[in-house]
Amino acid sequence: MRLRSSPRRHVRYSASVQTDNGAGEGTLFDLSATGCRMQSNAALAPGSYLALHFEVPQTETQLAVEVSVVRWHKDNQFGIEFLRYAEGVREQVTDLIEGREAPAISNHPVEAELALAPVVA
Repeated sequence: MRLRSSPRRHVRYSASVQTDNGAGEGTLFDLSATGCRMQSNAALAPGSYLALHFEVPQTETQLAVEVSVVRWHKDNQFGIEFLRYAEGVREQVTDLIEGREAPAISNHPVEAELALAPVVA
Protein backbone atom coordinates (compact mmCIF):
# COMPACT_ATOMS: atom_id res chain seq x y z
CA MET A 1 0.00 0.00 0.00
CA ARG A 2 1.37 3.43 -0.97
CA LEU A 3 1.35 6.06 1.76
CA ARG A 4 0.23 9.60 1.01
CA SER A 5 3.00 12.12 0.44
CA SER A 6 1.31 14.80 2.55
CA PRO A 7 -1.38 14.93 5.25
CA ARG A 8 -4.98 15.52 4.17
CA ARG A 9 -7.84 17.30 5.88
CA HIS A 10 -11.46 16.53 5.16
CA VAL A 11 -13.12 19.78 4.07
CA ARG A 12 -16.18 20.79 2.11
CA TYR A 13 -15.53 23.99 0.15
CA SER A 14 -17.31 25.46 -2.86
CA ALA A 15 -14.95 25.41 -5.82
CA SER A 16 -14.77 26.45 -9.43
CA VAL A 17 -12.49 25.25 -12.22
CA GLN A 18 -11.41 26.87 -15.46
CA THR A 19 -10.02 24.78 -18.32
CA ASP A 20 -9.27 25.41 -21.97
CA ASN A 21 -12.66 23.81 -22.69
CA GLY A 22 -14.77 25.90 -20.30
CA ALA A 23 -15.62 26.34 -16.65
CA GLY A 24 -17.38 24.32 -13.98
CA GLU A 25 -18.49 24.37 -10.36
CA GLY A 26 -18.13 21.74 -7.69
CA THR A 27 -17.20 20.84 -4.14
CA LEU A 28 -13.65 20.35 -2.90
CA PHE A 29 -12.90 17.55 -0.40
CA ASP A 30 -9.78 15.96 1.15
CA LEU A 31 -7.45 18.95 0.90
CA SER A 32 -3.66 18.53 1.13
CA ALA A 33 -0.74 20.77 0.25
CA THR A 34 -0.28 18.78 -2.95
CA GLY A 35 -3.86 18.27 -4.11
CA CYS A 36 -7.48 17.49 -3.36
CA ARG A 37 -10.48 15.43 -4.29
CA MET A 38 -13.26 17.30 -6.06
CA GLN A 39 -16.81 16.42 -7.01
CA SER A 40 -18.19 18.15 -10.08
CA ASN A 41 -20.31 17.63 -13.17
CA ALA A 42 -17.55 19.27 -15.24
CA ALA A 43 -16.01 17.05 -17.90
CA LEU A 44 -12.46 16.66 -16.59
CA ALA A 45 -10.34 13.84 -18.01
CA PRO A 46 -7.11 12.60 -16.45
CA GLY A 47 -4.24 14.72 -17.77
CA SER A 48 -6.41 17.85 -18.11
CA TYR A 49 -4.90 21.08 -16.80
CA LEU A 50 -7.05 23.56 -14.93
CA ALA A 51 -7.11 26.61 -12.70
CA LEU A 52 -8.88 26.00 -9.38
CA HIS A 53 -10.50 28.55 -7.06
CA PHE A 54 -12.12 27.62 -3.76
CA GLU A 55 -13.82 29.47 -0.95
CA VAL A 56 -12.66 28.99 2.62
CA PRO A 57 -14.93 30.36 5.37
CA GLN A 58 -11.98 31.86 7.31
CA THR A 59 -10.81 34.05 4.40
CA GLU A 60 -12.31 37.08 2.70
CA THR A 61 -11.32 36.00 -0.81
CA GLN A 62 -11.11 32.81 -2.81
CA LEU A 63 -7.88 30.82 -2.72
CA ALA A 64 -6.38 30.10 -6.13
CA VAL A 65 -4.28 27.29 -7.49
CA GLU A 66 -3.12 28.68 -10.81
CA VAL A 67 -2.19 25.35 -12.41
CA SER A 68 -3.46 21.89 -11.46
CA VAL A 69 -3.76 18.60 -13.28
CA VAL A 70 -6.44 15.91 -13.05
CA ARG A 71 -4.79 12.63 -11.97
CA TRP A 72 -7.85 10.37 -11.80
CA HIS A 73 -11.58 10.41 -12.52
CA LYS A 74 -14.31 8.12 -11.22
CA ASP A 75 -18.01 8.86 -11.65
CA ASN A 76 -18.24 12.60 -10.94
CA GLN A 77 -15.17 12.78 -8.67
CA PHE A 78 -11.64 13.82 -9.56
CA GLY A 79 -8.21 13.63 -7.98
CA ILE A 80 -6.43 16.93 -8.58
CA GLU A 81 -2.72 17.57 -8.10
CA PHE A 82 -1.65 21.16 -7.43
CA LEU A 83 1.26 22.29 -9.59
CA ARG A 84 1.47 26.07 -9.06
CA TYR A 85 -0.24 28.18 -6.41
CA ALA A 86 -1.08 31.87 -6.51
CA GLU A 87 1.29 33.88 -4.29
CA GLY A 88 0.92 33.07 -0.58
CA VAL A 89 -1.78 30.42 -1.08
CA ARG A 90 0.39 27.36 -0.35
CA GLU A 91 1.09 28.71 3.14
CA GLN A 92 -2.63 29.27 3.73
CA VAL A 93 -3.46 25.74 2.59
CA THR A 94 -0.76 24.33 4.89
CA ASP A 95 -2.23 26.34 7.80
CA LEU A 96 -5.71 24.95 7.05
CA ILE A 97 -4.46 21.36 6.94
CA GLU A 98 -2.51 21.70 10.17
CA GLY A 99 -5.49 23.23 11.95
CA ARG A 100 -4.08 26.72 12.24
CA GLU A 101 -6.37 29.52 11.23
CA ALA A 102 -5.42 30.80 7.81
CA PRO A 103 -4.70 34.52 7.81
CA ALA A 104 -7.35 36.45 5.96
CA ILE A 105 -6.34 38.15 2.76
CA SER A 106 -8.16 41.40 2.25
CA ASN A 107 -8.96 43.11 -1.02
CA HIS A 108 -8.97 46.45 0.79
CA PRO A 109 -5.82 48.58 0.61
CA VAL A 110 -4.05 49.25 3.86
CA GLU A 111 -4.64 52.82 4.91
CA ALA A 112 -1.64 54.65 6.27
CA GLU A 113 -2.06 56.79 9.35
CA LEU A 114 -1.81 60.47 8.64
CA ALA A 115 0.39 62.45 10.97
CA LEU A 116 0.11 66.20 11.13
CA ALA A 117 3.37 68.09 11.30
CA PRO A 118 3.47 71.43 13.07
CA VAL A 119 3.49 74.38 10.74
CA VAL A 120 6.35 76.78 11.33
CA ALA A 121 5.46 80.38 10.46
